[in-house]
Amino acid sequence: MDNKPPVDRSLIIPILISAFSVAGICLVLLALRLSAAPANAQPTLTNTPMKFQYLGTEPGIVFPTEASTPTPMDTQPPVAPTPTQEIILPTPTATRRATRVPPVVAATATATATVVQIGGVYDDADFRLAYTGNWIAQSGVSNTFKNTLHISSTIGDSVLLSFVGQKIRLVFQAGPSLGTIALRLDSVDFTLDQSATQTIASQWESPTLSLSSHSLTITHISGGSINVDSLVVVDLGTATPTVTPTATP
Repeated sequence: MDNKPPVDRSLIIPILISAFSVAGICLVLLALRLSAAPANAQPTLTNTPMKFQYLGTEPGIVFPTEASTPTPMDTQPPVAPTPTQEIILPTPTATRRATRVPPVVAATATATATVVQIGGVYDDADFRLAYTGNWIAQSGVSNTFKNTLHISSTIGDSVLLSFVGQKIRLVFQAGPSLGTIALRLDSVDFTLDQSATQTIASQWESPTLSLSSHSLTITHISGGSINVDSLVVVDLGTATPTVTPTATP
């Protein structure tokens, strides 16, 4: 029997050559790949100023930016900076400080002593007589005090006098067709008829009073007209004043 080897030895050499060829091709490709890889770039320090821009953290605050200076090394054209919107803050208002104002002290009224006249004669035209109603002031009247007279022709007309004294006397003209008056002295009432057969000077006198403040109200209550010539306040501690009628020339 022929003993033939399982592998043909003549094929071993071509197989080895092919294997080395493939390995060589792989090594060549690997070398080309490694040579094509970019080298690590090393940073180069330059004197070109950098441009910094600070972003404000507070609203309305804009920080200035430092402009870069172009150098021949710049290969790119300069880029215009983005305009920054300027925010204008409102002008701060002056702070008003509260100033303590001293309290206004109201002026205290100082009591002033008032001299009260005790006794005296009040003419019918005296400003201290308070008339109410349709009184008529007449002047140039004969046989009256200071030639004046106040006449009422309307029922309800009145006149008031406040005084200090112990008595008061009403002087008037009595005459034909005159009416009736009511006199209220403080809280006491009196009635007086001023009518007479002829025109004459007449008077009514009050009872004695305490030496203090009093009031007398005279009111026209009936009949024709009534009149007031004067009021005489009597102080019993002094001489009683008298009313002298003034004659009309």
